[in-house]
Amino acid sequence: MSTMRTLSFATVAGIATLGLVGAATTPSTATGSAGDDRATPHAGQRVAARATAPVTCSGGALTAMTSRLSAEPFSFPGTTGADVAVPGAQVTLNGPRRGTDTVLVTFTAESYYTGSGWMGLEMHKDGVPAAPYADNGSPFAFTSEASYQSNSAQFCTKIRRGAHTFAVVASTTGDASTDSGWLDDWTMTVQRFE
Repeated sequence: MSTMRTLSFATVAGIATLGLVGAATTPSTATGSAGDDRATPHAGQRVAARATAPVTCSGGALTAMTSRLSAEPFSFPGTTGADVAVPGAQVTLNGPRRGTDTVLVTFTAESYYTGSGWMGLEMHKDGVPAAPYADNGSPFAFTSEASYQSNSAQFCTKIRRGAHTFAVVASTTGDASTDSGWLDDWTMTVQRFE
């Protein structure tokens, strides 16, 4: 009987300890809104990231879709983190009369990168990077390969009343004297949801 009590006590203590360890290692459940990107600093400003938890960016029914396509190769020299606009990868939408709409931008391209870092990619809404975007010196990596690949990225944000411009920009993270980026056969698809 005392052996059974000892085993039961050890089991309960073990479960309690696991519960404490689990609570200490559980990531934050704080959520942000993709519409918060209007408070994100402009390119060139560096601040600490606000949250590490996933950001919610949901919408209702699909109301519109716009697409831009290009088969013209776009190559650029190393930028050491500075943004360069992808020619033609820009769409302007008018926001809803009331409330907000959700916008999902998908950019797909054949890519090639040479250098010591990687090619970064961002989607800017009205000149400000949209989610996913971490202003921590580690840009969203689109490719880091010196080989021809087809890559894709999605960005989600909210829009309110007024005109909003969405533009795709690229950058390189390594030495500007040795880096280069190349994009070709790209598609920018902008989906709008209630």
